[in-house]
Amino acid sequence: MDRKPLNILHTSDIHIGSDTYPREALEGLEKVLTMADSLTVDALLIAGDLFDRATVSKKSVQYVFSSLSNLKCPVVILPGNHDTLLTSDSFEQPPLQNSVHIIRDPAGEMLTFKELTLSVWGCPVYQHIPSFHPIGQLPERPDNGWYVAIGHGIVLDSSSFEDRGSPITHEELAKANCDYIALGHTHVFRDVTKGKAAAFYSGAPSGGQEKTVALVTLDPAQGVTTQRLLVP
Repeated sequence: MDRKPLNILHTSDIHIGSDTYPREALEGLEKVLTMADSLTVDALLIAGDLFDRATVSKKSVQYVFSSLSNLKCPVVILPGNHDTLLTSDSFEQPPLQNSVHIIRDPAGEMLTFKELTLSVWGCPVYQHIPSFHPIGQLPERPDNGWYVAIGHGIVLDSSSFEDRGSPITHEELAKANCDYIALGHTHVFRDVTKGKAAAFYSGAPSGGQEKTVALVTLDPAQGVTTQRLLVP
């Protein structure tokens, strides 16, 4: 399999339905989608906390998925600890275009995009507890195409973090046999690479911090590069 050069937009922590910044959260999503279109990316990854809580209005949910369905590229959504709407048994999934994918299998799920020579694996947050490791069960590389992991949790940079939910250890990052690890939960852009796989938090497109996304370039000759982009 010959790998194709790809550009992927990585975002997270949009928090649609937030009581703190409800309008700004929607505007953040809209700006991310505008960036995805203008950059003509090959895929959009949302690494958790698309929604803020389980009681988001049906109108807002329909608007979000309708907007995502209008993109010309595949969209992968990984539920984070705030996405109880998406992980609930009572979640009524609106009709989705084939290009929009929600990873809901509690054991983790592998998505394959043959036309992009790309596989994406993620494990959603059903229990935000210390024993749940978002990338701890990352499968081996499925083929010789591009392999991206998506996770939502906190990298254990300090012993004070050891009792935090959804931990990601330095050892897990170092041994990950993939090309890129798209992370969410920390609302700032951060390089947390520990091994061969580039690992980054994208930052968030809304909220009080500086608003950012990550543009990931997968190039067969140049390898993986990640750019921090400001959300206008």
